[in-house]
Amino acid sequence: MNITDNRKKRVAILGGSGFTGAELYRLLGKHPQFDIDFVSSESKAGQPVDKYFISSIHKKKPSPLKFSKLAELSGHYDAIFSCLPTGALPKVVEHVAEHTDYIFNVSGDYRLADSDQLQQHYPETLKHPFEGGWHYFIPEFSPIDLTKKIVNLPGCMAVATLYTLYPLVAHDLIEPRVITDAKTGSSGGGKATTEHHAERAHNFRAYKVHGHRHKPEVEHALSSHLQHTVTLQFSVYSLDLPRGIMATSYSLLKEGVSAVDVKKAFYSTYASKPFLHYFKSGGGSPMIKTVIGTNYAEIGAYVEGQSCVSIATIDNLIKGAAGQAVQAANLYFGFDEETGLQFEGEGVWP
Repeated sequence: MNITDNRKKRVAILGGSGFTGAELYRLLGKHPQFDIDFVSSESKAGQPVDKYFISSIHKKKPSPLKFSKLAELSGHYDAIFSCLPTGALPKVVEHVAEHTDYIFNVSGDYRLADSDQLQQHYPETLKHPFEGGWHYFIPEFSPIDLTKKIVNLPGCMAVATLYTLYPLVAHDLIEPRVITDAKTGSSGGGKATTEHHAERAHNFRAYKVHGHRHKPEVEHALSSHLQHTVTLQFSVYSLDLPRGIMATSYSLLKEGVSAVDVKKAFYSTYASKPFLHYFKSGGGSPMIKTVIGTNYAEIGAYVEGQSCVSIATIDNLIKGAAGQAVQAANLYFGFDEETGLQFEGEGVWP
């Protein structure tokens, strides 16, 4: 079930001056079914939006739209895309919810259900209860739930990890103990990151070996969607790249499971998913450079004996955030899933 009518959708972007907000503004601005009528930024309020965004520098007819403070949000929007910093949306969610049918949220506040985990990773969610409800939505796998006000999208490293594991868990092919390492570009830390360029450039280091909040998110997503319990060791590394994620998962196949079983599981799971490119035997392997600037994920799985190594690469700002949100909105409003996201030429080689 989804929402279908013929009029263009009036949308707003909250937290529009960050990296993800900029990508959403760019993508939604080219989308044939969405009109952006509001972009919030507390620090840039009053400034013309197109003069701030580098992606708008070559526009021949700049938009008259200006950044507004969130408190100025009024009227009704078919959808509001929230790119607010983690912890910010719960404080204003009641106000935001009054002005829209659905909030597509790319921050982490509503990704977990367990109260102890929320207290550890997203305490503001517990401090500000919301009766409108929220739904954790993976565009490729989740059912549409029109009863929940907040459509919460997975984290960028979490969704890349889910692409490495979903077919294996769905087909019950692996033992429940999995190790994943995720390497991420610098834009994943947002504009507020305190990491200096001199620390990151020409370097490769462990960012968070234990305790990353995407670990319980992946475990929760697999258990809630597939009713399988997976214990994940999840470690994150910093790449000397502005964009891109590579997630690598190491799992042990169950007794009697073959490489052919793994190939069939990945192919059958991803064959009908327009943005998920599974590399079959001899067809190459996932890379970061070939997904940058696109909403595609590249996925491969490689078996030797009982050992399985599965890899996924994405652009963290598009497939891991803004593009994923547009993809979700397309599904919710009954548009073709690929609408506004067909830009294969932006993933250039070499």
